Amino acid sequence: GARIFAGTPATGLGRDRAGWRVRTAGGVASAERVILATNAYSGRLHDGLRRSVVAACSWQVATDPLPAGLRETILPARQAGSDMRRLLRYFRLDAEGRFVLGARGSFAEPQPRGSLRRLCAAAAALFPQLRGVAFTYQWGGLVALTPDHLPHLHALAPGLLAGVGYNGRGVAMATVMGRELAGLAAGMDPSELGLPVVNVRPMALHAVSRIGVHAATAWYRLLDGWK
Repeated sequence: GARIFAGTPATGLGRDRAGWRVRTAGGVASAERVILATNAYSGRLHDGLRRSVVAACSWQVATDPLPAGLRETILPARQAGSDMRRLLRYFRLDAEGRFVLGARGSFAEPQPRGSLRRLCAAAAALFPQLRGVAFTYQWGGLVALTPDHLPHLHALAPGLLAGVGYNGRGVAMATVMGRELAGLAAGMDPSELGLPVVNVRPMALHAVSRIGVHAATAWYRLLDGWK
C-alpha cells in the first residue's frame, strides 16, 4: 500500500502540531512518523545525524558473464571472498557468472576512471586469468562509517527514527535495520528489538575527521603495498 516517489529528494524537515512535515521541491508531505534511511546522504535534514558518521566512497566493477571455461577457474564453488589487506577487496561471481569486485574508493566524490583502473589491476592481481577481460559495469557511492564500527538505531525525536552506519556492509546490515525500524515505527517496545536504540553522538571534530581517516587510509594502503 505504500506510494514511492522516486527522484524527489527531501530538502527540509520540520514539526508542527499535526506532526512531521517533509519538504521537497514539488511539495510538502505530512506524516505522523518519519524514518530517515539516508545513511551517508543525510545532508542537512538532521545535522547531528550527519555529523555522527564519516562518509567514504565505495566502488565496484563487474564483467560481462564469463565464458564457462574461465568461470570454472575462478571461485568454482561460488564463494564470496575477500583478501586479508587492511583495506580489503571483496569479490564474488553473480548468478549469471559476472565477476564482481569492490574496494574502498576516494573520500571525495566517486572518481570513475581512477577507481576503474585500480580495481581492474586488483582483479588481475587476484586472478591473473582475468587480465585483459573487460569490466563492463562500474558504480560507486558513499558508505557511512561510525567510530565504533557498528550500525546505530536512533529515536531522534517523537515520531522521528533513523538507522545509519553500516560501515560498508549495508546489504546485510541495512536489511536487518529496516526490519527493526519498521517494528519500532509500528509501536514495538525497544527492548524487543534486535538492536539497541542509542543516542546520536555527533563527532566533536567532524569537519576534520575525514582528514584523519584519509591519512589512516593512505597509511594502510602503503602498508598493504609492502611485500
